[in-house]
Amino acid sequence: MIAALLDADRALFALLNGQDWPGWMDAFFVFITEDEGLALRLIVLALFAFLVARRPTRRRALWLILLLALSDFLNSSVLKDLFGRARPCHDPLEGLRLLVDCGPGFSFPSSHAANMGAVGIFLFRGMESWRGRAPVLLLTILVAYSRVHVGVHWPLDVAAGYLFGGLLALALETGLRRLPTRYGGLPSGRGA
Repeated sequence: MIAALLDADRALFALLNGQDWPGWMDAFFVFITEDEGLALRLIVLALFAFLVARRPTRRRALWLILLLALSDFLNSSVLKDLFGRARPCHDPLEGLRLLVDCGPGFSFPSSHAANMGAVGIFLFRGMESWRGRAPVLLLTILVAYSRVHVGVHWPLDVAAGYLFGGLLALALETGLRRLPTRYGGLPSGRGA
């Protein structure tokens, strides 16, 4: 069963990565996947939200920084070593289109996808309207998918990473809703 799943993952990778996509699409996915300063940009965004937003949103922005650190640490330092799956760019694969540096280390699960899942779900749960939620989810899903497009992750890496990050966000939020607000907890209800 695992072999069939991995074969399907390889086939889906070949379908998604092996296409001759337009140059603008390749450039877009390279731009949104670049490691250079991604974490720093997310932290700056969270700090900006902390400074300009209402109190519950400020609290959520601070917790987001901790969530990102936790997601990245658990994924990069624990899960990747535990599973030890090679990246597609480290695996001889015919038709691979590698658009960025392959990078060292293992592939499963994708840290970009885990971090985007954590950010996307945590912010989604704190927003009141779909006008805010839809762009957050779309952007985080696009960043996660970009890892397949540029040739450094298998689709299963991305799906598992996003799921892991999303579940971590839900677990943190559940705990924060039980913590009294005077100790940094989140109030119940949307927009908190």
